[in-house]
Amino acid sequence: MPDIFLSYRRKDSASATGRLADRLEEHFGPARVFHDHESILAGDDFAEAIHRAINVSTVVLAIIGPDWLDARDAQGARRLDDRSDFVRLEIESALEAGVAVVPVLVEGAAMPTAAQLPRSLAAFARCQAVELSDTRWRYDADRLIAMLQSRYAIESVRPMLTESTGQTAALGPAARLALDLLELATHPTRLIARRQTGHVVDHVRAFVFLLTCLLIGNTALLIGMNVHPTPSSIGGTVGGIVGWLASGELIGLILITLLAVPLTLAWRATGLRIEFRQITLILAHVYGGAWLGLTGGLLVLGFGVQMVDATLFDRVVALLGGRTPDAAATLAERVGQAEQMLFGALHGPAGAVATVTGLTWFITAVWAVVAWGSFRLAFGTTRLRAAAATLLWLAMLGALGWLSWRLAR
Repeated sequence: MPDIFLSYRRKDSASATGRLADRLEEHFGPARVFHDHESILAGDDFAEAIHRAINVSTVVLAIIGPDWLDARDAQGARRLDDRSDFVRLEIESALEAGVAVVPVLVEGAAMPTAAQLPRSLAAFARCQAVELSDTRWRYDADRLIAMLQSRYAIESVRPMLTESTGQTAALGPAARLALDLLELATHPTRLIARRQTGHVVDHVRAFVFLLTCLLIGNTALLIGMNVHPTPSSIGGTVGGIVGWLASGELIGLILITLLAVPLTLAWRATGLRIEFRQITLILAHVYGGAWLGLTGGLLVLGFGVQMVDATLFDRVVALLGGRTPDAAATLAERVGQAEQMLFGALHGPAGAVATVTGLTWFITAVWAVVAWGSFRLAFGTTRLRAAAATLLWLAMLGALGWLSWRLAR
């Protein structure tokens, strides 16, 4: 999926846009630039392809030539006043989706005022424009590229340029990771869908992201619950902690695989030729983000409970393991006793913290639902088909859960 979307009128700035597209593709790579006549495949719905590309883009470059504002249709009406005008729809979609819009003035064009634009494009008039002049095209294009890299952290196949001089610079991996995490938290579908370029590096990143989320989440559980795996010695404690974290990583990987297999089958049942690796790439981001939210809430809750009883979680673990004299005979009875102990501690400071935990989990649930939309955007399908695949997947999980419960009885 592209990072940079080029919006333009063919009869206004096709030549300048093609020249700019070539320069952007040379620096960022073709996969990161959406240039409609090259990026839309034969048979694709043009309007749907445009909408989908804008929603996953980082920035929209609106190329404005001398006739952009006053372009007319066959009846002499101004195209921009037509609600179905593609250029108008592209900019409206970007503004509504919260995608950055950068007007690019070419061939001596001027930035239109709000009074000259339809009301729905009033915000576009306030966007800071850049100019590409014919006399210094290379210099202006390099400054535009440097701005795209410094402000939006768009990756490139060439060394990064500085915005002021056009010289090469470097964006540290920590800064890039921070920007990616910020976008994942605020616009998950946009970031996840863009990680679908088809390159091996996409899957490596997804795998590393998942492992990192599992490690952070399992560490949060260990700290928040204040459970000491092996308290007999320092070496034993360290070994217990390492074992806890390694087991958490392995269980997480197994679980996401078990979730991905039926999800792949569900999507294929809707008529799409979806590969397992495509599912795991998206699911790794959704699962990892949801796991961070879940364990983050447990970390907060754990701190609140420890204010009331610092050894509670140790006793709960011992109870569930049947290592206490008063432990009930069956696992179900021990779980019931553990629930009573936990709910009994939720008073005073712990009760207030529990409210924060509930809010954290609610936000996480909303985020997960939004992020789940990455499947629909990445596969370019309808909401109905995406809903059908999700419901079929949930039905499969329910059937597997019921079968496991029956076999365990």
